[in-house]
Amino acid sequence: MRTSEHSLDDDSVVANDILVIEKSDLVGSLHLPPSKSHSMRWLTLASMDSTVTKIEMSEIGEDVSALLDCLKGMGIEWNGKEMRGGDLCEPEGVLNCQNSGTAFRFIMAQAATCGFPVVLDGDASLRARSSLQLLKSLGIPFQLESENHAPILLNGPFSKDEVSVDISESSQFLSAILLMTPRTNGFSLSTIGEGVSRRHSELTWDLCKLTGAKEWGEPWDVRCPDVKVPSDASMAAFARLAGLQIENLPDESDNIGHDLDCLDLRDSNDLISPMAAWLAMGEGGTITGASHAALKESNRITRTVELLAAFGMVANATSDGLHVPGNQIPKTPDSLVRTHDDHRLQMTAILLASISGGKIRSSNLHNVAWPSFLEQLIACGLQVEIQP
Repeated sequence: MRTSEHSLDDDSVVANDILVIEKSDLVGSLHLPPSKSHSMRWLTLASMDSTVTKIEMSEIGEDVSALLDCLKGMGIEWNGKEMRGGDLCEPEGVLNCQNSGTAFRFIMAQAATCGFPVVLDGDASLRARSSLQLLKSLGIPFQLESENHAPILLNGPFSKDEVSVDISESSQFLSAILLMTPRTNGFSLSTIGEGVSRRHSELTWDLCKLTGAKEWGEPWDVRCPDVKVPSDASMAAFARLAGLQIENLPDESDNIGHDLDCLDLRDSNDLISPMAAWLAMGEGGTITGASHAALKESNRITRTVELLAAFGMVANATSDGLHVPGNQIPKTPDSLVRTHDDHRLQMTAILLASISGGKIRSSNLHNVAWPSFLEQLIACGLQVEIQP
């Protein structure tokens, strides 16, 4: 299995300011950001609705902004609160998906339906993440402009009558194809492999049905309701690690499989880093079902082992997760803690440093998904200084 370890210098793309964190007593509550998963699916659907759709998000992270910028680059109207969709236009330049694999894959499928060339790119971590399975499913000509997986030149339009998609490493490929269906003439759709992150592809289809979809592969006239995006259940993991309350827990129906008490992460691999940290400080445990966490912004299995080791704690990588001994105490790292362009590693590192003290590389990575994260922690008592 290919992992997402990239050859460029770690932390080479994002701003490399350093967070100097002192031991802090955190007290209070956190307001979770809107769900990226819901936001990006609703925005993609609204981009195909010729009427105006109101989409309410309490804050917008860089991943969602990247998707919006790409859609706007292809002629979709967005004023910060409302979207008017329609036909896609040829972009004037490269569409930059930044750090967002979801944006990259959703836009790739949308662009595949177009009769003009589209070039997609992203940051170093995104360039290292393969979407070849999605390209194989789409069946359109493409050209990679380097040894990486981006930049990539796509030459549509998509014209297949039958599509099969591998769901064993990511749910995003299936979601991307479901979401592009209204821009096609229709096709039969089947899946290959044992699915991971299944709640995410189920969410995609549920939202498609709310806009008029009836059957996989059958185009429909998209009509989006106005939407208030629910809070992000995966981010509740950081509140648990911090020992803070949550002001806006999502309804259980919006959790997308993010059960903080379940160590089988087949459907919730984003939890692996903060979960490993609280297991190490608590009773310990074995995280399973998370082999696909190796394909995220970083290899989150090995990088979580490395992160805990930086704080003097032990975790052992397994074939599909981690074995974490309990009753460990974070120690002040001997050197700067690297976060490998991965916001969930950075956010976990910040909270461990609030216990032990420490210096964390990359002060702004949390902006990818939760721009107010650091500000809220400071309000709860985090003592931190940003150094260039």
